[in-house]
Amino acid sequence: MKNHLRQKLTKVEDFDNPKVSLEQYITPPGLAADLIFFAYMNQDLSGKVLDLGTGTGMLAVGAALTGSKVEAVDKDEKALSTARKNAEEIGVSDKINFKQKEVSKVSEEFNTVLMNPPFSQHSNEGISFWATATSVSARVYSVSPTSNRGGIKKFLQNTNHKVIDLEKFEIELPSTYGFHTKEGHKTEVDLILTEDTQK
Repeated sequence: MKNHLRQKLTKVEDFDNPKVSLEQYITPPGLAADLIFFAYMNQDLSGKVLDLGTGTGMLAVGAALTGSKVEAVDKDEKALSTARKNAEEIGVSDKINFKQKEVSKVSEEFNTVLMNPPFSQHSNEGISFWATATSVSARVYSVSPTSNRGGIKKFLQNTNHKVIDLEKFEIELPSTYGFHTKEGHKTEVDLILTEDTQK
């Protein structure tokens, strides 16, 4: 199943004109397949699933390919337009409800959150994703740069969530913006699973 997911997710289109202010990078299909497969094997895709900051729909499409119904939110309508097109072309548009919404405005309860929040250590945007995810969901599956691990663990100390699994990966991020001088660069990321200990 993981190889099938990876193969299908290679068809997900990237951002047409990515916004640096929103740190728009596509989640690598292999990493997305690992995250989705991990959640699927834990039976965490059978309830209410939220893709927080869906971008062009990589994680939402992946979850939908397992049969899950997903709500996918993003504040960028242009990204959502590409995400809807991706879902349609891969044949899962009937399983995903795309909504234009600020991450901080999400208040409905979910069983599982999937997310790949902004990586920047120079803003609190990534932590705002964590704040929403941990307040609305029993379980959170997230991609995060390994360099942010300490900050995330510190944030979680003030929530009901605790890290119950963590795996480190090395991924290659493509050259996405005009100021990038290399064709791509490798970066270490964590795939983190947290659980609300009160639910």
